[in-house]
Amino acid sequence: MPGASFLAVWRFFLIMGVYLTHTPIYWMLLKLHTATGRRFGRYYLSNWRKCIGHQIVIKGKLSSAKPTLFVANHSSYVDILILGTCIPGRFVAKQEVAKWPVMGWLATQQGTIYIERKREAIADGTESLVGPLEKGENLILFPEGTTSDGCRVLPFKSSFFDVAMKKNLVVQPVSVAYVGWDRFSMPRFLRKQCGWFSEEVDLLTHLWELAQLGTIQVIVELHPPLKAKDFSSRKALAAASFQAVQGGLIKAFASPLSTQMESLCH
Repeated sequence: MPGASFLAVWRFFLIMGVYLTHTPIYWMLLKLHTATGRRFGRYYLSNWRKCIGHQIVIKGKLSSAKPTLFVANHSSYVDILILGTCIPGRFVAKQEVAKWPVMGWLATQQGTIYIERKREAIADGTESLVGPLEKGENLILFPEGTTSDGCRVLPFKSSFFDVAMKKNLVVQPVSVAYVGWDRFSMPRFLRKQCGWFSEEVDLLTHLWELAQLGTIQVIVELHPPLKAKDFSSRKALAAASFQAVQGGLIKAFASPLSTQMESLCH
């Protein structure tokens, strides 16, 4: 549709505007003081989120424990923009993210820790998380190990929770649910369109399709933190985290949209 294409062009214009105006400031702040630069990086991510047309509703309270391991469901790169807005911490991501246009560079500058997502490599990769955790840095990871279609949560790989058990961490499950489309309940087919789970579609093509949609409302629910010491194994911790995230998704999809928009954060 012509109107949708115009909206996409306008949003791409805004994205480039943020890139051109924010990047020099971001680069300078990173050189002067890394922590300050990364705080500005969260603001950078938030503005990109707004450019794409995603509004968020945050439910629950952020864990005050330092460090906290945040674990969330994953359906697309937009999750990074959303969680980067809500949670102060470093992402743990697959190595391919570093190669994404522009966003990969920003992710790297934000201190993203890259690990291989192959089953046999995850355990070794999680060892690289120990250093940042010992410095008190929060980490944000997606224990599904890949993206879903946004309508469900894939099983959590327990190997991602090995470091939580070894370091006796606090783990906070987080649900990210794409529930609204221009303040109407989002139909299932459109929720799948928001997800980026097919290797046949490249990032820029998906972003172009996403930019043609109206405004998307996203529910981010911060569930009660879990203490690793309360669980007998990493599998038990992974299962409890999965149940919390899945429950949050089901509740977000089942609840009337109007009752969830009271605390809308633009």
